[in-house]
Amino acid sequence: MPSRLVSLGILIYWSIAAFLLLTWEVLPELTLGYPPDMRAIASAAGTNPGPVTWSIDVIDDRGKPEARRTVGWATTDSERVEDGGYEMTSHVEIDSSALLWRTPLAGGVGARLTIDGRYDVSPRGDLRSFEMDVAAAGMGEKLLTVEGKVDDGVMEVVARGAASLLNRRMRFPYESKGVVYDSLRPLDRLPGLQVGQRWDARVVNPLTGAVDSARVSVEKRTLIDWNGEAVSAFEVVQSAGPIKARTWVALDGVILRQQVPIPMVEMVLERLPEGAPKPVIEPPREEGR
Repeated sequence: MPSRLVSLGILIYWSIAAFLLLTWEVLPELTLGYPPDMRAIASAAGTNPGPVTWSIDVIDDRGKPEARRTVGWATTDSERVEDGGYEMTSHVEIDSSALLWRTPLAGGVGARLTIDGRYDVSPRGDLRSFEMDVAAAGMGEKLLTVEGKVDDGVMEVVARGAASLLNRRMRFPYESKGVVYDSLRPLDRLPGLQVGQRWDARVVNPLTGAVDSARVSVEKRTLIDWNGEAVSAFEVVQSAGPIKARTWVALDGVILRQQVPIPMVEMVLERLPEGAPKPVIEPPREEGR
């Protein structure tokens, strides 16, 4: 049996450990307020006067992140529906030749891909269903369809593709108001952020149909150059395994930029000012020209 001195030392040690755990993990979640949930995201996005346009760029040299090429564009929208819920929609167009230029997959037959998505959110903020279709522009045939439906706390996702390896069926537990989004659909807003907040989200890859769990954390406040001005923003990191995506959110909750690493390519989705025209996709060109 340990002596009273040893017992006292163990008690002090565990008291300190419990205090640090409470300070680092529990109290921040309670004192920083609730992180954004599906209802907050959908309703805040619904305050936009109309669809939001995004430029989809890639970074060829990670040492020069400011030098980017435009490979596509996206529009996102959110509106209130008759039952008081929300419908979030998106349309994405990407030139696959421009996207894969300077990668080992360059030189193949390219196509302009379109990705259309829709999320149905209940009045209380629960995701009811989502769907997305990937197709080659002008061909009509769908390359991949991903459909998700939530029932009794379980989200079932079914992916059907032109290739059998894209066919899959997955089931996940779904927490009330849990955030679900796809990696190529920019979220419009993340309201109520504070440094130190953390939450979990599900991320759907619209090119493979895979669904990953991501840990989201508000890392810091910083300054970014957006629309020719220095803007104060929160830097939010989404970690899914070894992959880390970053989002910069203005202090009023408006998302300005998202940086998404996908295999062999570093992709940036940049919010364009209201009224700006859709960006022009830059076709691949030979070196030195």
